[in-house]
Amino acid sequence: MSIRPEKINKKSVLTLLLGLAVSGCASHTIYSTPQPPPFKKTPILEAYFDEMLIIPVVINHQSFNFLVDTGASFTTIDKRVAKKITRPLLITEIAEIYREGLTHINTVYDRIKPESDIAVKPLPFSIGSEEIRDNDLWLAIDLSRLSEAMGTNIDGIIGIDTFRKLNWMVDNKKQRLTISKDAPGANTYQKCTAYDNRYNNMPVLWFDVDDSELALYVDTGADSNNVDIEVIKMIEKIKGKDAVTRNTENSAAVDLGGIVTENSYILKGITFAGMPLGEINVSANQNKHFAIGMDFLSRFDRYAFIPSRMMFCYDTQSIERKEIKAQRHIAIRARDKQIEVFYNPDDVLKKTGLRNGDILLKVNDITYAPAQINQVREHLKQIPKGKLKLTIVRNHEQRDIYL
Repeated sequence: MSIRPEKINKKSVLTLLLGLAVSGCASHTIYSTPQPPPFKKTPILEAYFDEMLIIPVVINHQSFNFLVDTGASFTTIDKRVAKKITRPLLITEIAEIYREGLTHINTVYDRIKPESDIAVKPLPFSIGSEEIRDNDLWLAIDLSRLSEAMGTNIDGIIGIDTFRKLNWMVDNKKQRLTISKDAPGANTYQKCTAYDNRYNNMPVLWFDVDDSELALYVDTGADSNNVDIEVIKMIEKIKGKDAVTRNTENSAAVDLGGIVTENSYILKGITFAGMPLGEINVSANQNKHFAIGMDFLSRFDRYAFIPSRMMFCYDTQSIERKEIKAQRHIAIRARDKQIEVFYNPDDVLKKTGLRNGDILLKVNDITYAPAQINQVREHLKQIPKGKLKLTIVRNHEQRDIYL
């Protein structure tokens, strides 16, 4: 957690600015100056999104799917694609400041040592009509697990190094992402707030728990929220035991470091910009990771990140929600154009009749495509006990399982 810098005396600053304005107005002659026509801000790309921000990126006249991920320090390309279109950078081609950052990679749950050829030569690439030519390096990483989790093929990641070059406007109601070179006007949104940012880091938004301030990173590459266990203890201490409810226990999760188990909690008593969040579900870690994901951002009608102003703007009537307590947690992945039960510890599946490797055909007699895997996850988690019917295939045999 961080502490906000000392607040500036806004009244004295305003007085100073007004004084300068008055002293500079010696002449009262009115001049009529022809006004140029208003400048039209044309977006470089407009794209539909489901839950995560996935956009087309063109490299060497080929189109690839890239996830917009502020949690990634560098723009990244899948290792298999990298081998076809680029090459590893020599150590002499990597600036010292980058070499220091490449000695390890922080994940939500761990710190891992990357392979020696992780840094590769960047190529010019296009996001809509805008060509990006000035990245110093790319990372080449196996993104197959990410593709399995997303239910769609992910060829690369737009990291924070590229994110800062453009403006990102999201309309949750229309499920529309608009990317522009020119910043939108702050007055086109109901409210704007400053965010903190620094080299190699995600944007930081400030939250309040009574009189205590809580700084949380914004990770657009994560669908959920994840905080260090110490934050959960702090909220319980400030707001009381009723503010923290255990939601899931020892549920399987996958990150860059591999398969892990996690506990999740429903928290109460947090506000953002004076607006209560109501309840928010968070997963706990012990790796000093503090981040909100798309789950939080989905609470706004519209929002925008404007890096040149370090400004987060938004429209919303309310960001208050009531979380549905999890009935169960069954981990799944998308593979070979199917949704598959996978990654689960044996003791989690023991009472369900399911096995890792079962192909999930239907949920309550409805068929879902791999790209709808997040909807399936929510159904598995939230449908009340006794009302969930799963149609699976195991060893080429179809069967129904009731949970």
